[in-house]
Formats: sequence, structure tokens, C-alpha cells
Amino acid sequence: MYQERSVKESQDEPAIDVEWFRRELCQERQFRLEQLIRLSYEAEDPCPAAVAEVQAALKAGARRALAEIDAALFRLGRGTFGTCEVCGRKLPLHRLEAIPTTRLCLRCEHRRSSP
Repeated sequence: MYQERSVKESQDEPAIDVEWFRRELCQERQFRLEQLIRLSYEAEDPCPAAVAEVQAALKAGARRALAEIDAALFRLGRGTFGTCEVCGRKLPLHRLEAIPTTRLCLRCEHRRSSP
């Protein structure tokens, strides 16, 4: 789903190509919206309880993904995209390319998920 992008090189690290990330996030957002619409129409049809349960789980996941995408687009607009929300460090470009909705650096994510 992701397209090739051009990166403007700086002396330290490559710069974030904001427009590329915006396009990718908007594409993913459109996919999730279409998924929610499709699942909503499918939910109107009578189906076994197990199928309804799977559909509900898929809808919940799509809603969560949509919220994360919207939050990433907000950060892009605000100029904080690519910065860890906990420690303020710059997120590595390879991490953003893999997970454009990420909010945390690996260090802070591991701290948050550890008991």
C-alpha cells in the first residue's frame, strides 16, 4: 500500500517528507472509512452470533486505527509529527515509515508496556 517517497537529505538525518506521510495517512484513512462502511452494511444482514462478534471486533479495530490516523494527521498539522510524545526525542525515520501513526520512541514504548 505504501508508495516510494523521496527524502531530502540533511547533514545529520533525512528530513521528514511531510507531504508523503500526509498522502500515506490519508490513503490509510480512506481505507479504514470504507472498511467501516462495508462492515456496517454487513452488520445489517442477519448472521450467526460468532460472525457478528468478529464483525464487532473488526469495527472496533478500524475505529481505533482511524483515531490513530487522525491523531497523526493532527500532529502533522501541528508540526509535532515525528517527535516522541513522552521524551521529545526525534523518532527515527525508519520507525515512522513502518508505523506512521506511532507516537513514542522505542525506549518510551518499552517503558510504558513494562510492568
